[in-house]
Amino acid sequence: MENTVLKSERDRAQKILNVLRASLVIRQKDFATLTIAKETPDPFRILVVTVLTQNCTDVAALRAFRNLDRIVGATVPGLSRANVRTIEKAIHAAGLHKQKARGLKQLAKVIAERYSGNVGAALNGSVEEVRVALQELPRVGPKTADVLLGVLGRPTISVDTHVDRVSKRLGFAPRKAGYEKVRVFLMQLFREEDARFVPLYMMAHGRQTCRARRPLCPVCPVENLCPYPNKKK
Repeated sequence: MENTVLKSERDRAQKILNVLRASLVIRQKDFATLTIAKETPDPFRILVVTVLTQNCTDVAALRAFRNLDRIVGATVPGLSRANVRTIEKAIHAAGLHKQKARGLKQLAKVIAERYSGNVGAALNGSVEEVRVALQELPRVGPKTADVLLGVLGRPTISVDTHVDRVSKRLGFAPRKAGYEKVRVFLMQLFREEDARFVPLYMMAHGRQTCRARRPLCPVCPVENLCPYPNKKK
């Protein structure tokens, strides 16, 4: 039998998501991965732009991706053949360009060797199996794997700094919970069909209202559903 406390939390979580969906507009241009996914279903291109978003704004990551695609080609063959210095220059706008350039070239080589150049072959299996397989690739950690899977419509929730902060303030996860615990708590609270939308709306809410510093609690659309003890009045 379902735990009644968990049921009440699921109801509260669903109400919060409904309110956020009604009050926020998700603009495709604000999310580099959504922009590329809209243009092409190629999971490798989506993976490349996801790597570029690491420690970087979506605007800068998308600009770096466009440069990379124009100069080298955001493809397995293109990145495998390209000189690392050339990749570095192409993605300079994304920051950490030296590390990312080496990582992207290595990523392309591993996919070429392990999956015959088709990263889609790594996406076969359950979500948890695929998460493990993806995290064996260079520059792919749990967040990058979850972002890619979420964009592709698989039921998982990526946790960036905004999602982490908003989740903890809303009482969805313990204050000291790490990435995987926060993800698991969120997956328990939200329906699978809503999983891909949860990070989008939490990120937008975190950017616009539930800021790290000086959160705009008085105008927060879910203020009455939020137990955060340090609300700014």
